[in-house]
Amino acid sequence: MKLFATVSVLVAFVLLSGNAAAQIQSYGIDADIDSDGKSSIKLTVTFTQPETPFRFDVIGRIQNFNATSNAGSIDCKLDVSGVSSIECEMALTEEKRTIEMTFETNDFVKLLDNKFYFDADFGLNRDIERAFAFVRLPEGMALSSRQPSPENSTAISDGRRIIITWLLTGLKSDTPMRYEILYERIQQPVGFQVRLRYIIVIGIVAAAVTSYAYLRYFRKPEQLVLSVLDDYERKIMDMLVASDGVVNQKKIVQDTNLSKAKISRVVKSLVNRGLVEVERTGRTNKLKLVKKKFKI
Repeated sequence: MKLFATVSVLVAFVLLSGNAAAQIQSYGIDADIDSDGKSSIKLTVTFTQPETPFRFDVIGRIQNFNATSNAGSIDCKLDVSGVSSIECEMALTEEKRTIEMTFETNDFVKLLDNKFYFDADFGLNRDIERAFAFVRLPEGMALSSRQPSPENSTAISDGRRIIITWLLTGLKSDTPMRYEILYERIQQPVGFQVRLRYIIVIGIVAAAVTSYAYLRYFRKPEQLVLSVLDDYERKIMDMLVASDGVVNQKKIVQDTNLSKAKISRVVKSLVNRGLVEVERTGRTNKLKLVKKKFKI
């Protein structure tokens, strides 16, 4: 009789120990917050052993709930009030023990002193070997001076958004899984937008003035160039244009019947205006039209 009682106690102990050891192998939490404060949640749970019923609560009202598993369909019932109760019937196997649940809620983010307060409890009341949590803040947001909770968080950025991550191991069923983040909109300096508008307007005006000056003084039409020249300068320019931009200075003296000194003074004036270049060839000069400043 004593032996039977002892065996019974040992069996009961083993059974109770097995139930106590029953746990979740991995638990993934992915929360994506948009600019309106709506949270899109994805929970991925891998059980250590296949289970049939699974129940947990979410503090807040959830919507658009969906559940799937790698072992087939899941039948879930959802009771939504101040607390959303989820109860699922599953057909998991030894090889396929993972379920995935998604939902949305507007109850995880609240406005607090012009800051945003994310507060979500993802506890499952189960022992968990390891848990991974990711919370993505909206674009244009930054963490406040208060550190996220739990404390062992890491904040990274993908270039557009801040992502807070946690890696937790060896969680007991009574370990709190409440995640809290205080964040705020990135503030631009006072008057930044006004100054930016002024900078843009000034830039547009400067570009217009520069373009006008370039067209007016550096890309002159032929009529504009000739209108500021005297008769002698215009005559030499006409000869250059007629000769495709190159003419011998000796030929200019011959064709104009002007003295060499007069032609030299006129050529010097055209050189000073930046319209003509002089290249020494032998005992005379070759005149070249500066085509980048004068269209032929």
